[in-house]
Amino acid sequence: MNAGKLNRRIQIQTQTTTQDALGQQLQTWSTAYSCWASIDIQASQLLYSTAEFISKVTYRITLRWTSSVIFAASQRIVYTEPTTGVVHTYEIQAVLNDKAGNRQVILMCYELEGSE
Repeated sequence: MNAGKLNRRIQIQTQTTTQDALGQQLQTWSTAYSCWASIDIQASQLLYSTAEFISKVTYRITLRWTSSVIFAASQRIVYTEPTTGVVHTYEIQAVLNDKAGNRQVILMCYELEGSE
């Protein structure tokens, strides 16, 4: 793995359940792990759903393997561009581990939304 390609600071978040003052269940996200990663476009699709076209782009996010975090498809990744402040949120679809002895983790993701 080329460490120079890991040029994006990402946060891996896990969904948690808390209660508000009235005892209602709230779904929130908490950061489980922050690290450097590379984000590459893997594939793109144009889907037709409910009388409109939807663009679906698959991203490949690569990061160093760590034993301190268990990665799962129920998590999400948040990346904030440092120059523009645009926040990218990615939903993890699959977790792939390389066969070269736990050197890197590859996360296949879809982008949920982009906001400022």
